[in-house]
Amino acid sequence: MFFGLDPLVLLHNYGYLTILIWTFLEGETVVIIAGVLAQQGYMDPKFIALCAFCGSCTSDQLMFLLGKCKGAAVLSRFPKLARNADRAEHLIRRYETPLILGFRFVYGVRNVTPIMLGINKVNHLKFLILNVIGAGTWALTFTWGGFFFGKLFEEFMQKASHVAFYILAVAAVLASLIWYIRQRRRSQELMRIIEENNARGRASQNSGSMEHKDH
Repeated sequence: MFFGLDPLVLLHNYGYLTILIWTFLEGETVVIIAGVLAQQGYMDPKFIALCAFCGSCTSDQLMFLLGKCKGAAVLSRFPKLARNADRAEHLIRRYETPLILGFRFVYGVRNVTPIMLGINKVNHLKFLILNVIGAGTWALTFTWGGFFFGKLFEEFMQKASHVAFYILAVAAVLASLIWYIRQRRRSQELMRIIEENNARGRASQNSGSMEHKDH
């Protein structure tokens, strides 16, 4: 989840707008979930891919421009981005063109790469063209990836519905058992604390009584 928000709930309430905003801010999680929903007939994969493309492409184009104008300041302001800047720099020097096409698939440097490309003064038109191609490839990959995953999962559930029932039953029993054990431990801990407090109270009373007799 992103900022504690559930993408499934957001997709249900706001539909394609969720995909557009989520891909602008984060990544492919919502695209995969939307692809699964498309397989079930709730969404259209063409519009999912289009929104994912627009959100991702626009975001990275802005990050590239930000890198050209205020790259060093951005890295200084956000240490998490700066942490992977050296790795992105190394990849840019060795694989500039392939990296622009595929940085969305490279874990760890995907957010900082467009900024570093801007800092390294990559040609604006070159980045624009390759960014459009890369964003389109990324959007289609995860949209149809979610779609086909949903299809495979549905086929599996149809063929093994009885197995799924037993799995869910066992999971429910285990969850209940874990809940019972935790509650029992909490009760025991609470009783222990109460007994310790009572013991301290009795000890304090006895100490007070002895001091009173001494006087």
